[in-house]
Amino acid sequence: MKKIATLTFCAFVFNATVYAQVNRVSSKNIGTELKIADKFYAESYFYTAAEYYRDAVRQDSTSRYATFWLAMSLLQSRDYENAEVFFEKFYSMKPGEKDNAKKWAREDEVLFNKGGFYYGQVLHRNGKYDLAIQYLNKFKSTYKAKDENDLLPALAKRVLDGCEFARNNPMKAKVKVLNAGPGVNRSYNEGSPFGVGEDQLYYSSIKVDGMSTGDTLIFVKGPKSTRIYQIYKSTLAGNEWGKGKPIDNAEINDPKYIVGNGVFNAEMTRFYFTKCLEMDDDRSLCNIFVADHSNGTFSNVQRIPDPINEKEKYTSTQPTVRSSRDGMEIIYFVSDRPGGAGGMDIWYFTREVGGDFKGPKVLKGGINTAGDELTPYFCDSISTLYFSSDGHPGYGGLDVFRSVEGSDLSWGPVINMGAPVNSGADDLYYTRSTDQTKGFLVSNRVGSVPLNGIKTASDDIFTWSNFNFAVQGIAFKEGNEGGGALEGATFKLYRKAEDGTQILVAVDSVRKDGSYFFKLQPETDYVVEVERPGFTNKFEAITTKGLLAEDTLNNNINIRKASFILKGLVANESKPGEFVKDASITLVEVYPNGMEKTVYYMNSDPYFYFEVEKNKKYKIVARKNEYFAKTIDLNTSGYGNVDTITKEIAISKLEINKEYTLQNVLYEFGKATLTESSKEVLNNLYQIMVENPAFIVELSAHTDHIGSDAANMKLSQARAESCVKYLIEKGIAKDRLVAKGYGESRPKVPNLTEDGKDDPAGRAINRRTEFKIIGLKQDQ
Repeated sequence: MKKIATLTFCAFVFNATVYAQVNRVSSKNIGTELKIADKFYAESYFYTAAEYYRDAVRQDSTSRYATFWLAMSLLQSRDYENAEVFFEKFYSMKPGEKDNAKKWAREDEVLFNKGGFYYGQVLHRNGKYDLAIQYLNKFKSTYKAKDENDLLPALAKRVLDGCEFARNNPMKAKVKVLNAGPGVNRSYNEGSPFGVGEDQLYYSSIKVDGMSTGDTLIFVKGPKSTRIYQIYKSTLAGNEWGKGKPIDNAEINDPKYIVGNGVFNAEMTRFYFTKCLEMDDDRSLCNIFVADHSNGTFSNVQRIPDPINEKEKYTSTQPTVRSSRDGMEIIYFVSDRPGGAGGMDIWYFTREVGGDFKGPKVLKGGINTAGDELTPYFCDSISTLYFSSDGHPGYGGLDVFRSVEGSDLSWGPVINMGAPVNSGADDLYYTRSTDQTKGFLVSNRVGSVPLNGIKTASDDIFTWSNFNFAVQGIAFKEGNEGGGALEGATFKLYRKAEDGTQILVAVDSVRKDGSYFFKLQPETDYVVEVERPGFTNKFEAITTKGLLAEDTLNNNINIRKASFILKGLVANESKPGEFVKDASITLVEVYPNGMEKTVYYMNSDPYFYFEVEKNKKYKIVARKNEYFAKTIDLNTSGYGNVDTITKEIAISKLEINKEYTLQNVLYEFGKATLTESSKEVLNNLYQIMVENPAFIVELSAHTDHIGSDAANMKLSQARAESCVKYLIEKGIAKDRLVAKGYGESRPKVPNLTEDGKDDPAGRAINRRTEFKIIGLKQDQ
């Protein structure tokens, strides 16, 4: 956690390092895979390391080393769900009869002795507190600290305290936390939200322009990469935050720095923010700056002087401004400088009325711990300091806490804000509106924008709000979709008038996790509608009539895709009227970008049935031993209102060593060079070999009788080799192809007529290319 805490704002640099990925080259050698994985793990390329460890586990599912470090890579990538899967797999492994028990025990003591702590940490984050306590206690009883500087036992106690707290403090607060939406959040980290009024939001995010980022990963050439963050501004339009735009000031959004943590003073006359650099020793060195502000314009940017900022020594970041009655400003901030309780601590300095800065001083009163305290926010109207910490007991990772300043200027008890403000993920940058009913929060909890499919990888800005009556739920996909949440749905809330008409009240649109939430009025009838292209709209009636005060309805909605039933039959092409049973049928969805995904699989009897979506493209692949595989295309556009689509696939019986002629494979005259039209014919054979990965094929070339026997034999061999070379270049394995030239030795018809004259038609037939299946690979 120390690495995260010393960074610029939230966990930006941490995640950019984790997900900066180099181009990956797989190896069939498990030892090589593990060496490459270890190298990437050591360089903090945890996502890439995880991919190599996955390859190693696929090759040897009994490898403890690969399984353990895959779990560790997933934890470092903040993929808590899958990290738990592989930690569980690791701890379920038992030595077999052929295993060396002493070596196994030695590995537990040297290589995997910290595993119980990290598994407990993952279980804590995933809300499995009892099991986490079990593994953490076992770790504490068996782990031998290296020396007095080994912090793992203390960290384990900290996590144990968090598990006990979370187990005894289930979600109670009537607070709803929602993703702030695609206008501000992307598949990277956003942070440091600061609301101005009701409709303006300043925040920090990665600069995309000119960088190779796409929507998933940042690709780099080496272990160091530069990620530029800037301060953005978004405006609320209706119920949605608009697309953020960088603030227009080159001194603030300086491309040489990582910029963030922007906050205003109460009068909106000064703007404090941080600029950071990534140092060669993997530290992020941050300094606090201040700019004048008037009517949306920033000017007079200055670095706060030493010793508040420490050049090349310690980081100063995450300022928040507290106003005082005499015009002095108190600025709380975060630093790793000496004099604190340990890790990152909250400090403060003052700006005097005349403009001088004094300090810094560490914040007293039990707020700082040996862990990390981050993202302070002071609410003037209620004299309360909010901050995030992993040193006080919580639900996992960083939690939000509060402490009230008393009239004697002492700090009151540190109180966890509870769920759902806090989760098993990292929760930071908590702020409150003037009326105390809503605010912002940053978290990588489920509901943030997934990064490369990982639900908890990136930090997003969330909004929170208090409520009395409400309805919440998740839209689930019915049928063959397996009951998963419906991503990207739009939910609408209608109020039902006494005459039965429905009046649109609110829209909760395009939620990534399939969930919805609406505040409700008492004693009122409502209808919730869920819609998404490709699905049939669904309506659910709900009511608050007769409910007790401050009640919340939980109403999940099941919705079906707009689809057809695909009914198929597998016929025997070799014997008309006969059908083939037990053929394996694979349904493959073809995406607009050409990518393919297998969606269903079954055996024919001889019929097969699938559910297919409207307006999509598919491939249907039929395979059976001793038959040629067959692929047909299916486009479900334009079928209208029919319920069922019927398709027949005819597959042919294959015969070993039977020769099949490839029509129109032509070469340049007297040469072995393939013509372009010939390549198109060979593409058909390529498709056959892709669909039938067990086939070993002989490709043979034949000539007519013109020329000498030796010359014809040499020419035909060269032509057969040209065909084989072309297929290898397209990706067919070399050991599946044999090139054979027969010259003029195997004519199909005579080269001459019965009266001994030249027969051009016969010679044309004899100049041919053929293939035959000469064997099957046994491992397919």
